[in-house]
Amino acid sequence: MLKNYLTVVLRQIAKNKTFSFINILGLSFGMAICVVIFQYVAFHTSFDTFNTNADRLFRLESETISKDNAVNYSIKHAPLLTATLAEKSPRVADYARIIDFDYLNSSVEFRDDDKLSTFKQEGIKGIDKSFFSMFSTSFIAGGVDKFDEPYKAVLSLKASKKFFDNPETAIGQVFTLKGNAGNQDYELVGVMEDMPANSHLDFQVALSFPSVPKYLGTIDTWDNPAYRGYVLLNDGADQQEVAQLTTSIFNENFSEQLKVSGDQVDFTLQNIQDIHLESQLGDDSGASVNANMIWILSLIAVVILAVAWINYLNLSLVKTLDRMKEMGVRKCLGSSKNQLVQLFLMESFVLNILSLGLTIVLVNLSSGYLSQTTALPLINILDPIVLGVLLGIALLGTLFTGLYPIVLLKSFNLASVLVGKKGKSIGNRSRKGLVLVQFAVTFLLIASTLTIFKQVDFMRNADLGINTENVLLVEAPPSDINADNRQERAKFRAMTNELLKYPGIESMSMSGEVPGQPISWGASLYLNNQPKESAISTGLIAMDYSFPEFFGIDVVAGRALRQGDDPWSKGDVVINEKLAEQLGFSNPEDAIGANISGFFAPLQVRGVLENHHHTSLHNDYRPIAYIVSGWTRYYFFKLRIDENSDESKTGQLSQMITKMQSEWDDVYPNYQMVYSFVDQGFDKQYKEDVRFGKIFTGFSIVTIVVACLGLFGLTALTVNQKVKEVGIRKVLGASGLSLVRLLSKEYALLVTISGLLSLPLAYFLMTNWLNSYTFRIDIGLWFFLIPFAMIICLAVISVVGKILSVVRANPVEALRYE
Repeated sequence: MLKNYLTVVLRQIAKNKTFSFINILGLSFGMAICVVIFQYVAFHTSFDTFNTNADRLFRLESETISKDNAVNYSIKHAPLLTATLAEKSPRVADYARIIDFDYLNSSVEFRDDDKLSTFKQEGIKGIDKSFFSMFSTSFIAGGVDKFDEPYKAVLSLKASKKFFDNPETAIGQVFTLKGNAGNQDYELVGVMEDMPANSHLDFQVALSFPSVPKYLGTIDTWDNPAYRGYVLLNDGADQQEVAQLTTSIFNENFSEQLKVSGDQVDFTLQNIQDIHLESQLGDDSGASVNANMIWILSLIAVVILAVAWINYLNLSLVKTLDRMKEMGVRKCLGSSKNQLVQLFLMESFVLNILSLGLTIVLVNLSSGYLSQTTALPLINILDPIVLGVLLGIALLGTLFTGLYPIVLLKSFNLASVLVGKKGKSIGNRSRKGLVLVQFAVTFLLIASTLTIFKQVDFMRNADLGINTENVLLVEAPPSDINADNRQERAKFRAMTNELLKYPGIESMSMSGEVPGQPISWGASLYLNNQPKESAISTGLIAMDYSFPEFFGIDVVAGRALRQGDDPWSKGDVVINEKLAEQLGFSNPEDAIGANISGFFAPLQVRGVLENHHHTSLHNDYRPIAYIVSGWTRYYFFKLRIDENSDESKTGQLSQMITKMQSEWDDVYPNYQMVYSFVDQGFDKQYKEDVRFGKIFTGFSIVTIVVACLGLFGLTALTVNQKVKEVGIRKVLGASGLSLVRLLSKEYALLVTISGLLSLPLAYFLMTNWLNSYTFRIDIGLWFFLIPFAMIICLAVISVVGKILSVVRANPVEALRYE
């Protein structure tokens, strides 16, 4: 029996090649896109799940609500807070603290006999020994037995490869960590596997926690809120209860200050598996993807698959109506309903399996491009999980698309079938409903795609309040060349003076921070006449005097810093408008002369600078204080482009960089010149938005193409059913225009209704999505008019060709056998 069914199905596919091809192509597109989105979503929702204790690992996070209802979130706290919580709560099994040291502009120097190896090193953190037992880490060589002693270090495999071919030989070696805080020797006690790609934490060099006081003073303090705290809870422990105890400990230690400030501070415990998608902090290195993007893409996968299934159902319904008499004859000859069900399911199963095969081919052919677009590893289509997902989709599609025609068949009786009276009206209602849903989805995708592209374009081209065009960033050599080493400073000045003589280099500045990257140095600043707990988490930018002018940051009150100003001895500082506002000054002029505490030395405001976007437009302006300091990790060179030159812009920039490289090599022969353009680096902040836009657009285009293919096939089938009617109307004098109107008005009405129905949902979804951005576009008439115009054009293109071919046909051909 199954062999007979298979024969009938294959004959039907061969007989209706066009419609079978449209069905198979649509289903395969839907399956392929589901696989890609499945991999993307699975990766981003798997962060930190590799940790054995993932369900019990939490990070401390505080929410501070000021008396004027301003909300501030923080994951950095005093080192004693986490330690005290672990001491007082029996529900805390262990704890670990982490402190970032990247702001020190450090290098790692190994000396082996006469061989000296030095590399600039990022990703340096001070870490409690307990971290390595709380989190799932694996050591290639050595371990952390001695990590509770000062001046011990662990390297990642990636960092160790710079110096050692064999990690085993590295254990016990001593390296020198050189940077702005001076030089310090460390014994290497372990080399560990690199942290997985789906970890919110990543580091290259871990310094033992007893080493931290060298850089930040005592760790037994409540005064330095710069540490991230993690706790491992006992099985079954109530995280809310532990969070409440954390709040109680904090309030107990700062009760007087909180009474004066009126601030309300509450702590929560955030599970590490939620950090990547749900962090409240814009500069949190663990939060790189907007959770809304993940769920929107998941919805897109479902929508695309639904559109493909609707296509199949639409075409199948029309073909089923054509086969009604066949089904009636089969029943007259003794076929049971179960046998008809089996026949339809077999037909659906074969088409889904053929689509599955085409899906495997499509994914394999496009895996390189998809990997580049999604920034994920190549898709292994033969992976059991991936194959399982595909097979599950195929089986679900078989049931959904195979059983629906059966439901339709049950709605009429045998006599109605054989005289051709009832089935078509029922089929028409179902078909119209499915077309309506399909084009409502298409309208929604077009409107969403336009919104996403406009928002990304807005962020990438908005006025930043800072001029980054043609600014070359050069990383400082890995050591403190700007401190007290007069010989090094003289060499540096000589190099910059020589470079500034070059006509293409306009000016130069230095800073410890880069526009487009989170500020790594910070302090909690507050007015002298205010309590400490009113302190504002502030980004500190170490710079030379020319930094604001170099980047075009305007002074809105007071003056800029100038030669002779010194924050360390005189307290000279300038702040931005945001910090002035949060300190309580409604007018920037009122902030001039204000005395500020919370820095290493007392500060007095000399000027207020205009706000600028130091990071992406995802985030609000950050409070910033500008400190004149020799702790500069970056040099900035403004390059001048000669518009009248015959040389292209790229050629001119290349010549300037070659000149700079030559001068650099003369002064720092042992250090590679690492450079990039600031505007390009700034734009990299939007890579996830751009990637999301590309993925969303690509999948939307595929969905629209599938919908249009379905509409084309559906039009071809339904118009073919009206060939004789068109022939009779032409014989009776109907014009071509009236016939086109007759055949197309149904689709025009359906498309219009679908657009109207999807408008509220599209507006609601995109408004919610835009609300996740601090700086966003406004939805205007374009949101409604452009999708309407596009969807009508797509519908016309899909149906007009087939309609015209029928209208232009000789009516004799249609009526000659009547």
